[in-house]
Amino acid sequence: MRRTLATLAAVAVVGAFAAYAARSSLQEDFAAYWVAGAARRLGLDPYVNHVGGPVAPALWDGVAPFRHSRFLYPPLVAELFRPLAALPYRAAKALYTAAAVAAWIGAALLCGRRAAAAVLVGGALFFPLYLHLERGQIDLFALPLLVGGWRVRDRPALAGAALAAAATLKPALLGALPVLAALGHWRWAAATAAGMLAVGVLTLLVSGPTLARAYRIDVLPRALVYGEGGTEAMLLPASRFPADADGDAIRLDGRAYPESLWELPRSASLPRLLAPRAPSLSTALGPYLLAALSLVGAARRIRRGRSSDGPPSDDPRGALLAVATLIACVVTSPAGWVMGLVWALPLAPLAAGLQARGRVPPVLALALAATWLACALPPFVGGWGAIAGAALAIATAALALRLAPEAAA
Repeated sequence: MRRTLATLAAVAVVGAFAAYAARSSLQEDFAAYWVAGAARRLGLDPYVNHVGGPVAPALWDGVAPFRHSRFLYPPLVAELFRPLAALPYRAAKALYTAAAVAAWIGAALLCGRRAAAAVLVGGALFFPLYLHLERGQIDLFALPLLVGGWRVRDRPALAGAALAAAATLKPALLGALPVLAALGHWRWAAATAAGMLAVGVLTLLVSGPTLARAYRIDVLPRALVYGEGGTEAMLLPASRFPADADGDAIRLDGRAYPESLWELPRSASLPRLLAPRAPSLSTALGPYLLAALSLVGAARRIRRGRSSDGPPSDDPRGALLAVATLIACVVTSPAGWVMGLVWALPLAPLAAGLQARGRVPPVLALALAATWLACALPPFVGGWGAIAGAALAIATAALALRLAPEAAA
């Protein structure tokens, strides 16, 4: 009964905040998605900032200052936002936010009936979830695909389709493929690669070769180094922007919204933390390569340590390492943000279940609790999200390695 009441309270609190954010905030990340969808409806390039231009001078998300837009996702994702772009912005973001809450609940249910309560209550006490809803991010839509893919990992074609769909929304997830392969899920990794190839073909058919090539040649290399930012040479002249663009409120589709409900650091990117002013390819790729090598090594140790304790599908060590990998995909990305840490939510029932069975050593229990709390708190200091996320990934991977083989039975 207490669990049910806590779960209902968690959903009510998060739902109430989501409604408030959809009504009162710009939800600036969704603004970039909505504008990208509107650009595609007009047959325009969603990666170009059209503000003040000759074709669609009013097509602006209210935030982007560069010649390029803030939309970094594959062209097919821009096509998916076409229906929402046909709606008034306020209605579109209300619908989108409701769908994001539904995705959170759906991901919790996919974790299992008992685990769902931990995901929902943990989410209600997890600031990245609220920041995600306030920004109108897309990570929650990938979460049920990730959880669902893990649940059907013994059916590689289905699991690969789920992970490919999630990686279409968040390409950084492709960084998980080496770890999956090292865990022994070769067919799942191969099916995901095949799924991405199918996405590429579909992109050519729907968006056309010109846009697909622009994304591959121009957008991806720039995003890999700068995220949604850029250099001073990439800035648009001030004359291109509306006269009231420097005001406290941002106007979009005829309404004014505050840009953000919180003035807090939002980055959870180790590459940005390492080189905030002069990013390079080495600082962009270095953290991922180090994390990937470490996680692949951990996966190989877990795989070698299996004996008669069951197949990979029955091993909680693999699940722990998978969650650590998801967190690493966030913090090693140049476009990693605090709201991406919602991918850590499935860790709550995993760790709680192991702790209840006495399988978590006291030192690691303390490390997990401390790093989880660090991620759950608002990031009041720049770099907090990146360091806290990296620490949680390390603690989770350490538990996966430290867990006794008999715990997998």
